[in-house]
Amino acid sequence: MPELYTLDECLDLYADAFCIGRQRECLFLSLWGRDTALQELLARLTLPTADNGLDTLHLCQGDTRHAMVFGDMDRYSRRSARLRQTRFGTLVHVWLFDQRCITPDRANLHSIALLDDEEGTCPVDDQLWPRVRELCPLPLLDHWQAPIMTLLHAQHAVLPAPFSQGPIQAWEISLDENALAPRLSGMIRAGVLTPEL
Repeated sequence: MPELYTLDECLDLYADAFCIGRQRECLFLSLWGRDTALQELLARLTLPTADNGLDTLHLCQGDTRHAMVFGDMDRYSRRSARLRQTRFGTLVHVWLFDQRCITPDRANLHSIALLDDEEGTCPVDDQLWPRVRELCPLPLLDHWQAPIMTLLHAQHAVLPAPFSQGPIQAWEISLDENALAPRLSGMIRAGVLTPEL
């Protein structure tokens, strides 16, 4: 059974998974509750704070409290599913996530990967590699994965989100072409990266 967090701003809603970025921004949020409570919360997130809107949610469990900041709501995508009638009425499950989880920001070379944190999944670098190849403006060959991922970790270009709760782990990918291009060129000249296996 996943641990549930309550929201200070709406006690009728519960979060079972969330990921918070380096600026305390929401990367991913999974909420459960009644449709009316969820719709009210989502509407308040689009309003200015002067008009009873919200730009921060506080997720709480006992003495643990996490602040999650929302900026422009146009940056977020939403998916929802309605559950069958339960003894508590009809429940709705909503996933709210940064659009960079689906579509990389190619202009700024930034992407977010949501990985399944369950045991038995393939190594993190294997899961991140397709995102890195998709985002990188330079052509990358599949057999370059190990040295390039080592380089990106050393450059702090691939970092786990500071806080993830639940079965989802968020990873932020931020590439700097000006820093990456000369390093790749040097690795090719040194024979670390070769055109063939």
